[in-house]
Amino acid sequence: MDLRKIITGFSFLVLIFIISSCSKEEKSQSNELSANFSDSTIVAFVNGDPIHYNDVDKAIKQFLNQLGKDMVQFKSQKADTALWSEALNFIISTRLLAQEAYRQNINVEQKDIDLAISIIKKRFPSEQRFLDALQEADLTIEQFTNNLTKELMVQKLLEQEVGLQIEDTSDADALNYYNEYGEKFLQDEQIHVHHILLKVTETADQEKVKNVENKASRILERIKRGEDFETLARQYSEDPSALKGGDIGFFSRGDMIKNFEDAAFALKVGDVSDLVRTPLGFHIIRMDERKGSQKIPFEEVKLEIKFLLKQERSNTLFEKYVQELKSKADVKIRSEA
Repeated sequence: MDLRKIITGFSFLVLIFIISSCSKEEKSQSNELSANFSDSTIVAFVNGDPIHYNDVDKAIKQFLNQLGKDMVQFKSQKADTALWSEALNFIISTRLLAQEAYRQNINVEQKDIDLAISIIKKRFPSEQRFLDALQEADLTIEQFTNNLTKELMVQKLLEQEVGLQIEDTSDADALNYYNEYGEKFLQDEQIHVHHILLKVTETADQEKVKNVENKASRILERIKRGEDFETLARQYSEDPSALKGGDIGFFSRGDMIKNFEDAAFALKVGDVSDLVRTPLGFHIIRMDERKGSQKIPFEEVKLEIKFLLKQERSNTLFEKYVQELKSKADVKIRSEA
């Protein structure tokens, strides 16, 4: 089982934090509540297995973490019903998958569990940060391991029920996509430049700024007199590109600091700029080559397209499989949820 391949495209950490137990004992206890939702903390049942409001909050927290946002921002918006519904549906789907994995008695070997734990821990800078993340998710090590085991069971289930149906994408399929959606593969105008940078911060005192500016001006005069740009870059530039004679290769608009970019794109091939001030210091730029907007050759994007098409097919099959499980399941959602 390839633990690095998640067929559904969902976050590995999100799944293991929100898939909860679906034992027969829990089902029998929760069935007594399913008719009237007498427990006010329960928002839904999946074949008698309860989903609590807190489960949805945990899922949303994980989604927001993935986007670099925090839960406070979500709560300040009072109710993002679209996100809340998406999170609830996500949990329902994962519960159905976990239940089906148990129904089919899918087993996961201990070595796979150990490997998965090792992979996840490597995502954290230290053991303590890993433990802190578990505490934030209100999980003990034992709960984490149990949930992880269920997630591996789900992955194995999906590989068995969905993965085997996914056919490799042919070159012909990829080429058809490339021809049909050619606008997706247009490359913006690019320029190739060399530059020399003399560093000075924006907060430096006026005397220091002037000294650096004067030094840059003298280098510029030497270039104008015919001295070799790349030799001077190796000798004076304080940018890492100095090792390559100031060569920073091709770039598009939006890739560089705006002042630098505007000055560079305004040059004609062979031109050398005046001094250009940016937050980094003073630059001297030489325009070497310009490429107009063009379509990226098929061979350069073929593998990317084949991966995209295979992912689309896997997502379609996954959604179909989950819908089949839902059609056979007893799913009840609180009316005011």
